[in-house]
Amino acid sequence: MKLFATRVWGFGFARLPLATFGVKGNLGRLLTLAKRGDRLVFVGTQTERTAPEHQGRILGMAEIGFEPLRTLDLVEREALDPRDFDAAGNFKFPHAVATTRVWQFEPAPVLTQLLSRQLTMVATAGVEEIDDPADVAAVLALNAVEIDLPPLPALARMRRLNDALRNTTGPRPTDASYSVDRSGTDGGAWAYALQFGSRNVWKIGWADDIDERCAAVNQHIPIELGGLEQWTVKFRQRMKNRDAAYKMEQRVLALLDAKRKGFERVHCAQADLQSVWARAFLDIVQEG
Repeated sequence: MKLFATRVWGFGFARLPLATFGVKGNLGRLLTLAKRGDRLVFVGTQTERTAPEHQGRILGMAEIGFEPLRTLDLVEREALDPRDFDAAGNFKFPHAVATTRVWQFEPAPVLTQLLSRQLTMVATAGVEEIDDPADVAAVLALNAVEIDLPPLPALARMRRLNDALRNTTGPRPTDASYSVDRSGTDGGAWAYALQFGSRNVWKIGWADDIDERCAAVNQHIPIELGGLEQWTVKFRQRMKNRDAAYKMEQRVLALLDAKRKGFERVHCAQADLQSVWARAFLDIVQEG
């Protein structure tokens, strides 16, 4: 899990579950760097607009949706702070991303007393990764209380989609869950690629029974979303044994490492996956 920090004036997500940005590029940078399950950390500014008890403190964190939004498409102008409009009436923070889950830190620690360094100016208008493992661990160890978010219909589906696409990790052939009578060199197994709906989102793995595995994965999709989009088997390759199937899975993931969004999941065009799939299979066959 990665953490990205941004400075805010307050913590009003119980009223408005959006993280807003003034520049489209700053939002785009967040959506490019982050993966599902990563979190956005909110730090109070040290300006007069931030309440004194919140200034310079780590207020909370959120999981986000991964669809760029327009703030004014979701919120009436009257619900926004008048100070956030310029003299011509233009909203200063038109670009947004949904906060699908939000936690408030109680108590909220002073950033400079918790982290190894102060945030740079990058976090004022955009986001900055908290990349020191000790700092990440310190933030995640804070007392985090999840808050209820208002039921905006446009955002509810994003939360369900986040849950459906959350990272999962497939077992190695030697895992206890696969301790059956046959050994890793007996019988056959399959490498597979599942596609989520018609999206260029793929789950790569291996299994003794692909259809059973696909059905199990689809059980974790919320009912509301499951009727619209599900995982389906698009690529399957019979391997000589389970070890070979696991190697096939790992080779495909390695070749698509730049496009990975999770342990087993990649985002790429079907043609790219098809090319990599053939190359990976040839590599495994040549290895014997």
